Amino acid sequence: MNNGIIKRSRTKSGGIHLKGVGLYILWLVTCIVVTVILVGPVFWMVRTSFMHPLEIREWPPRLFPSSITFENYQNAWALMNWPRLFYNSVLVTITATVGLLILSSLAAFAFAYLRFPMKNFLFITLVLATMIVPMQVDLIPRFLMMAQWGLVGTYIPVILLALIHGFQIFLYRQFFQGLPKDLFDAAKVDGAGYFRMYWKIAMPLAWPATATLFIFSFLLRWNDFLYPLIYLTQERLYTVQLGLAFFQREAALPVGPLMAASTYVALPTIMVFLVFQRYFVKGIVMTGMKG
Repeated sequence: MNNGIIKRSRTKSGGIHLKGVGLYILWLVTCIVVTVILVGPVFWMVRTSFMHPLEIREWPPRLFPSSITFENYQNAWALMNWPRLFYNSVLVTITATVGLLILSSLAAFAFAYLRFPMKNFLFITLVLATMIVPMQVDLIPRFLMMAQWGLVGTYIPVILLALIHGFQIFLYRQFFQGLPKDLFDAAKVDGAGYFRMYWKIAMPLAWPATATLFIFSFLLRWNDFLYPLIYLTQERLYTVQLGLAFFQREAALPVGPLMAASTYVALPTIMVFLVFQRYFVKGIVMTGMKG
């Protein structure tokens, strides 16, 4: 009798063990496939940018170049005014990102701690509802409004239309609501106003959320192609995304210089993520916690 129970237990534990191994293998294969899909194009872009034009056309293709050449980077740099394009993109991206973080954090702090009529209703209608409305819905009204104000052909529409976004307000509000309320009660006792509590208490503690939202906002603004295409009508105002598009259309070059130019454009976003990556996961986790 006891021998039968022991055999059944061993069989059951073995089944559980095999099931766990199977799930682990499935998880591992899924991670590998997702990694190849996400990282594969970036790797292919960088590897092609360092290859000789004759090597790029070889079949079957090489996984790595036989010899590294910077000819593609030299040709790509010589054909476009990249310093001007990068200056324009940095100006638009940094201005819009910093402005977005300041205004979003102020609005989120107000929704989190201030008391005013219809606060929850305004948060749902003005913040959450706008997150589900596609940008293309009000694209034409925004353009007509900016044209009537005489702002088309300047950086102002590109920056102004990026200063408010419901996602940033929502994440900041979630983070602020997770902060200990005793800190703000003690600050009130000491005579601190709301703005002082926002600047001296909330924002220093919200650094992980700020770093996370900075990454999101920077990537969104740096990679923005639609707004610059619509509102920037002069070539001297073009950002790197517009420059890359015109480079592809007008240069009629082989794949190598185009991949080198794409690497130029992608490099700042990679650097920003590497600098702020340690705060990224922490910020995402803490914005989902509510005290």
